[in-house]
Amino acid sequence: MKKGIFILLAISLTVSFYASASPETDSLYRKVQGFGIGLPQEKVYLHLDNTCYFVGDTIWYKGYVTRSDKGTLTDLSKILYVELLTPDGFLVERQQLEMPNGTANGAFVLTDSLYAGYYELRAYTRWMLNFGQYEHPHAQWSEDAFYNKEMAKDFFRDYEKLYSRVFPVYDKPKETGHYTKDMTLRPLRRYFKARKGKPELELRFYPEGGNLVAGTDCNVALELNTEEGEHLENVEIDILGSQGSKTAQTRTGNRGRCTFLLNNVGTQEEYKAVFQYKGHDYEVKLPEVEEEGIALQVRQDTLLRIELQKSEGRTDFPEGLALQVMAQGVPQTLQHIDFGDKRKTNVTIPLNELRTGVNQITVFDGKGKIYADRLCFVNRHDYDSARIDIHGIESQYEPFAPVTLNLKLKDIQDTAASVSLAVRDRATEEQTYDNGTMLTEMMLASEIKGFVENPGYYFEADDSMHRRDLDLLLMVQGWRRYEWKEMAGIEAFSLRFLPEKSQTIEGQVNHTYSLYKDNDFGEKAWITSLMRKDAHDNQKEEVKPIDFYTTEICASKFKGKTLQDLYAPSISKMKKEVHVIASFLQGESTLELMQKTQQSTFYMVTPKFYEDCVLNLMASDAKDPVKDAIKKQRKGFMDETEYPDFYVKLNHFYPNFPKPYTFYQDKEYETNYPDSLYTVSGVFNGRKLPTVTIRNKRNGLRRFNNSKPTIIIDAYKAFNLITDHGLNGGKHDWRTFSQQIAFSFANDMGQDRRYSIKEWFDGIPLKMNPNENTRNDQDFNSQEDYAIASSNKSGILLSDKYEEPEHDEKSPTPIGSNFSISKQKLKKYRLLRYLDKIYIYTDYAPREQGSWKYAQDNQPEVIIDYRLFPNDGYQRTYRDRHYVLRGYAVCEDFYSPDYSRKPLPDTKDYRRTLLWIPEVKFDEKGEATVRLFNNSKQTVISVEAEGITGKGIPVVWKSDVCTMSKRNKDYLYKTITIK
Repeated sequence: MKKGIFILLAISLTVSFYASASPETDSLYRKVQGFGIGLPQEKVYLHLDNTCYFVGDTIWYKGYVTRSDKGTLTDLSKILYVELLTPDGFLVERQQLEMPNGTANGAFVLTDSLYAGYYELRAYTRWMLNFGQYEHPHAQWSEDAFYNKEMAKDFFRDYEKLYSRVFPVYDKPKETGHYTKDMTLRPLRRYFKARKGKPELELRFYPEGGNLVAGTDCNVALELNTEEGEHLENVEIDILGSQGSKTAQTRTGNRGRCTFLLNNVGTQEEYKAVFQYKGHDYEVKLPEVEEEGIALQVRQDTLLRIELQKSEGRTDFPEGLALQVMAQGVPQTLQHIDFGDKRKTNVTIPLNELRTGVNQITVFDGKGKIYADRLCFVNRHDYDSARIDIHGIESQYEPFAPVTLNLKLKDIQDTAASVSLAVRDRATEEQTYDNGTMLTEMMLASEIKGFVENPGYYFEADDSMHRRDLDLLLMVQGWRRYEWKEMAGIEAFSLRFLPEKSQTIEGQVNHTYSLYKDNDFGEKAWITSLMRKDAHDNQKEEVKPIDFYTTEICASKFKGKTLQDLYAPSISKMKKEVHVIASFLQGESTLELMQKTQQSTFYMVTPKFYEDCVLNLMASDAKDPVKDAIKKQRKGFMDETEYPDFYVKLNHFYPNFPKPYTFYQDKEYETNYPDSLYTVSGVFNGRKLPTVTIRNKRNGLRRFNNSKPTIIIDAYKAFNLITDHGLNGGKHDWRTFSQQIAFSFANDMGQDRRYSIKEWFDGIPLKMNPNENTRNDQDFNSQEDYAIASSNKSGILLSDKYEEPEHDEKSPTPIGSNFSISKQKLKKYRLLRYLDKIYIYTDYAPREQGSWKYAQDNQPEVIIDYRLFPNDGYQRTYRDRHYVLRGYAVCEDFYSPDYSRKPLPDTKDYRRTLLWIPEVKFDEKGEATVRLFNNSKQTVISVEAEGITGKGIPVVWKSDVCTMSKRNKDYLYKTITIK
C-alpha cells in the first residue's frame, strides 16, 4: 500500500511541476501519456438478472469494473459501491461489495413499502470519484446551514459521470403469479395545470472541433428536442446570416440530429437558425464566431482523415502545433502540424495505429492551448467475433421440465473470462431504452455525456448510415471523460482518494457548541438581537419570541434566519490535535483503535467485517486518552442529553444528488422506434400509467395521502446522517431536527427561498390551542392545511392527560374525534431514545431540481412525521457518536429448485428469473454445463450471458433478441432459431 501511495504522489508532484513550465508539444504528449498510464480511470457495468421487476421482487446483479488503460478487470479498487434509488431520486439502499478480482455480485430486495416507477442502480468505486467533479447547483443561503464552508463544499460536490441503469418496477401482483404491468406511482398532493401555447424547444449547436472559426469552412452538428428531451425528426431548419440571407439548410434525422456546412464563416457574422414546429415560428442564435482558431473535419474509411483549416488572420504557431489521438485515456499517436504557407492541411492516420472505441482528437500548441477537440469512433473489427456459444435451448418447456445449457468459450485462452448467466421467462420481460450491454457500455456509453438510448443500434451494422449516426452522437454528446489540460499539467489536478484496498473510516474533529436553553412545546423562546431589531426605534433592540414546535415560523418571520443561526458565533477552529478512540463491536468481538489527529482529521483502516458492525467514536484531549475514555464510558456514556467534549464526524464521500432522467429513460419502449433493433415477443400490452387529472384552472393541492411515504428512515440513522453532513454541531436538538432532516433529503430544492416544513407526531399534526381562531397565513399553503392543523375535528390537543387515539387497522394514522396527548408523552419526541422511525412526505423530487413545476408559489412542502417505538419501547442512545456501520454486503445464493423427482400436484412455481449464476465455472477446455428446471407453466426461455475475457474483450450473448438490419453482428447479439 505504501508503495502504491508513493507512486501516486510522485505522479501528482510531476503534474504540479510541469504546470509551472511552458513545455513543447512532445513534452506535453509525454505527460498526458504518463498520466493516462499512471492514473487510469475505472469503469463499471452491472449485469442484471431481469429486464423489469415487481414490488416484492429481488434484483440480482453482478458488477464488472475495468481499468481504462488496459480494458481488463481492475486491480486497483477492491471495493464497489452500488446504490438503489427511487424514481424521485431518493436513496433506498447502498451496498458495499468486496471485489477481490474486479467483479462482485449482490442483490436488492424491493420491499413492499416501496412504490412503483422507474428505479435506478448507480455504481462506482471510490477511485472513480477523483474524476469529473463539479459543484452541484445550489442557493447561496443553503451554505449557511452547515457547521463550516468546507462541510458545505463536501455536501455539494457532484460528479459528471457515474454508471447508471434505469429499469421499470411494477406494482406487486394482486394475485400471486399473475403479472400485470400496472405502475402506480407515489401519490402526489400537488398537481399542475398543463402548459399551453407555444411549445418550449431546445435546439443546440455543436461546431466540429468546438468553435465557429472565421474564414474557415465549419461543419456544425445540431440536435432538436422538446423541453422534456423528446427527439424531433424531419424538421426543416434554415441557417441565416446577419443580413437574413440563407447560408445553409438542413433537416433533422435520426434522433433529431443532423449537420450542415457553413462555407467561409464571416468574422462579423451573427448566424441564426429559423424553423417552424406545430405552426409556431422559432429562431435560435448559433455560437459566436471566433476570430482566430482552427477548424477541423474528420472523415473515416480505411484511414482516419483529418482536415485542418486555420483562421485567415493567423500566420504561424511559434510554440509549435500538434495533433494527438487518445483512446481510453492513453495517447495513441502524435502528429506534428505544419501549415507552411497554406491555410489548410491534412493528417491521415492508419486505423491499425488506433484502438477500437471512442478516440479523442486534440489539436494543441506548446503552451497547452487547445485549438480544436473532437471525438470519433474507430472500429478495427477486432471485437466482431463472438466469444461464447450457448447450445441446448428448446423452443418451449413444459411445467417443471429440466433445462440443460451447454456453454463454450470460443477461444481456449479465454478460460480466465468472468461470465454471468441469466435464464428468464420471456413472457414477463420488458424492453426499455436503457438496454446497454457490456460491449456498448465499455466501448461507447461510458465515454460520452448523458444517457444513450438504445445503444445497440450503433453496433448492429458497420454501414454508412450507422457510422453517420454514431458520429453525430459523438458530436452532440461528446463529454470529455479525460480532461486533456489536467493530464498535461496545464490545469491543476488533485487526488482526493486512493484506490480502496480495504475498509476504512475517515473523519474530523471539531468543537461542539452549547445548545440554546431548552423549551417546552408551545413555550416562547426569547431570542437575542441577532434575529431582529425594532424598525421603529433604532436605539432599542426588540427581542422576539419564537414558537419552537414549528420550525417554519422562524424562517417566515425573521428574514430567513433560523434557530440554527444562533449557534454560528460559538463555532471556533481546533487549536490543538486530539486523540480519536474508535470501538468496533460485532457479536462478541470487540476491537479498539486510537489515533492522534492531523490537522483535526483522522484516517483508520478498520477490521474487516460483513453486514452490520457497531462503531463508537469519541475524542479526547487528555494527556492519557485511554484513561480518559474509560472514565467517560463509566459516566454519562449512554446519556444523549450530556454534551460530548468534541464534535466528531465521519467524512462521507458518497454522491448526494441523483441525475435527472432524460425523456427516454423512464418512457415505455415503442416497438416502432425508428432505429429499433428488436423483435419483441411476449411483452405486456395496454400499459397505462396514472395520469394527472386537472380539476381546475390553477395549480392546487389534492387531499393528503399518507399511504406511501417518500422516505422511511431510522431516527438514529437520520441523526448520524445530518451530523456527518455538518448540519449540526454533534448534538441532537429537537428544535432544529426537522429542518436538518429536510435539508439532508431535499436540500434547498434549487430555490433561493426557504420552504415550508411541518412536523407531525405519529401521523397527526400538533395543535397547541384548540380555541385559537387566528392563524398566520404564511404557515399554511391551503385552507385544507389549516383545517388539519387547527380545527376541532383533527389534531393532537396538548393537555396534562393523555387519551389514546383510535386507529384504523389499514392505516397507521389516528382517526376519529379529538384526542389529547400529555406534555410528558410529548417530551418523548424530543429524545432519540424514544424515536423509532421518521416518515418523510413531500412532493419534491430531487431528480427534477430546477423544474418549472417548482417555480413561483409551487414549491413543495416537507412533512416530518416522528414515530415513537410502539408499546413504550426505547433504544440505547449515547453522548458520543454511535453508529451501526454497514460492512460488506452478504449475498445469498440464488434459489433454484430441484424437480428431478416429480413435484406434488399442488406445487406452484412463479419464478420469472429461472436461474441466475453470477460466476459461471468453465473447465480447462472452456466449457460449462448448466442445469435447471422450468417453473410451473409452459415457458419460452430467454438466455443472456455477459462478461469479459482476461484480455479485456466484452462477452455478450442473447438468445431472445434479433436484429432487423441486413448485417447482423454476432458479437452483439446471437439469434437462435426456434424449432
